[in-house]
Amino acid sequence: MVEPALIGAPADVRDEACSRFEQIVEGLAGIPADNVFWASVRVSRLCLVVRGWSFFYELDDGTLRVTGVRRGPWPG
Repeated sequence: MVEPALIGAPADVRDEACSRFEQIVEGLAGIPADNVFWASVRVSRLCLVVRGWSFFYELDDGTLRVTGVRRGPWPG
């Protein structure tokens, strides 16, 4: 996981986000490389929300990369 973008969030939110990202990575490890899932995530904008903070991320060649952090709330 590459995480420089996480710095924009408070430390406690960052810690929780890192923990959740680790869980996501563990779950992804069980998905075969030729599964159609991987084609889908390459073209999707992925987002993890932790206590009103949105962590946008991408999966690229086995690396989870956080690309941005924003604080909500977001208009519906």
